Amino acid sequence: MFSKALFKQSCKANGLMWGIITFAVCFMLACVMLISGTGNISAVKDSVEDTIIVETIDSELEKNAINYYDVATTAEEKFDEYFVSEFKASFLAEFKKSGNAVEAYKTTAQTNIATVYQAAIADLNSYILEVAKARGFEENSSAHQELLGVALFTINPNGQANDQFEAFEPGSKTDAYDVTSLVQNINVADLTAWALGNEGTNINEYLVSDTRNEYRNDRGAYAVPILIGGNMTKPEVKASMLQNLKEYGVTEEKYDTFDYSYTRVKHLSKTALVSYQARLEYELSLLDKTSDNYNELVLAKKKELNQDIAGSLLDLLPTDVSDAIKEIGQMDLYSLIVGSIIFKIAGLLLPIIYMIMVSNNLIVGQVDSGSMAYVLSTSTKRDQVTFTQACYLILSLFLMFVCTTITSIVCLAIVNISSTNLTAGKLILINLGAFLVLFAMSGINFLTSCIFDRSKKSMAIGGGLSMFFLVATMLGLFGSKVIPSVVRIKALNNFNYVTIISFFDAVSIIEGTNTFIWKFVILLVIGIVGYIIGALRFKKKDLPL
Repeated sequence: MFSKALFKQSCKANGLMWGIITFAVCFMLACVMLISGTGNISAVKDSVEDTIIVETIDSELEKNAINYYDVATTAEEKFDEYFVSEFKASFLAEFKKSGNAVEAYKTTAQTNIATVYQAAIADLNSYILEVAKARGFEENSSAHQELLGVALFTINPNGQANDQFEAFEPGSKTDAYDVTSLVQNINVADLTAWALGNEGTNINEYLVSDTRNEYRNDRGAYAVPILIGGNMTKPEVKASMLQNLKEYGVTEEKYDTFDYSYTRVKHLSKTALVSYQARLEYELSLLDKTSDNYNELVLAKKKELNQDIAGSLLDLLPTDVSDAIKEIGQMDLYSLIVGSIIFKIAGLLLPIIYMIMVSNNLIVGQVDSGSMAYVLSTSTKRDQVTFTQACYLILSLFLMFVCTTITSIVCLAIVNISSTNLTAGKLILINLGAFLVLFAMSGINFLTSCIFDRSKKSMAIGGGLSMFFLVATMLGLFGSKVIPSVVRIKALNNFNYVTIISFFDAVSIIEGTNTFIWKFVILLVIGIVGYIIGALRFKKKDLPL
């Protein structure tokens, strides 16, 4: 079945071309892998990814600052209401004893004020628990404690948060929350109204006055950035952030370069609150306060401003563009270049040319030139011719990809890129896939070489199909999922359905899935069928004289 003489003849006739093309492919492969691996490909990818990470963290910090600010100012408003309500209850109890409104007021303001204060704090705790439960959080859960912590840190009852203020920023502790103004704005008219079972006009007007609102807003805007800055720089919070960012390859050293220091975090929070306060004041001034759904409009406006001011760059971009940028940041560009561009397109071009020329030279070229008649005039049988020539073609292609396998593994070891999923084992599978593509195409070209008597017909059909497959793959690449969606042309993906090179699933290999296996089997079957049918056809055909 095998003819050594014919095999040697094929080696001598095509060996130089094999050597030149193999060297050219390996040289091109080495240049691309080394240049892209040691160039700025990884730097660009890391830069995009880092930008996405920083933008996202900054956005979350600013959103938390605004959310904390809303919690803090709402807690202050509620505390003021609770304080006045508890003061009123204490006043009425004393008034019932003495019957003298002035004396009852003095007793409450001087003797009972601490009790009133503590009762208001207890009321505030109950309110915070109601808010937490309304949001789906259990009592004493981390979310409940977070809401309560923001409220108490801002009000700082009896200086309980002073140590925390000093730990976060020395010299930052605040004065006691101002209840003196509340007591002072309760006048005789209010006391009389209370005694008669009515609401106090003056104190109620003061609670919603611009003066009191400004005080609460300023206190919240002062406390919240300190709280966020202090919490963000806690070791346990930093450890949690590193754990969440681990999948993006963010190490502690890299995280430190993002500069989430107390000063920067506080500055981010403060600037977000300044913008939020100014915008909110303006937007609320445009609303109709007499509207029945005024409160709902206020909440909607706050939510809108939160997204507007604290939104990251990606949040502000159109969804498609935002997703594309995230996609680029998370994409393994090196694997894309090696697996989907070099081996599926550029790396196949020269081997395909070699395969087309050799497969035609081995059978139809000799038939066309008349030398096949001379070969068959000897003891060499047709079965020997097809089997030997097929062995040479397959072996030469296999050895070519053995060389590219060695070259690619050496280059990968030299560049040593930590941010790629590409490994030596995956490179071997990728080279195997490229070989199977050539094996399948060579089976087609061997078939046409055995069918036709003229080289031009064989090369036109077999070679034409092979080049069509390659061109279709080039066009299909720009529509495939390996290309970032921002530059992807989906319509071009249709070309991937008309080329057998699409069975070379480099993405599956790189991602570590098993999808590529059945596709490799199809390529193997195509090649085997081509060689078998070609050999059978050549055995039965009439050769021209």
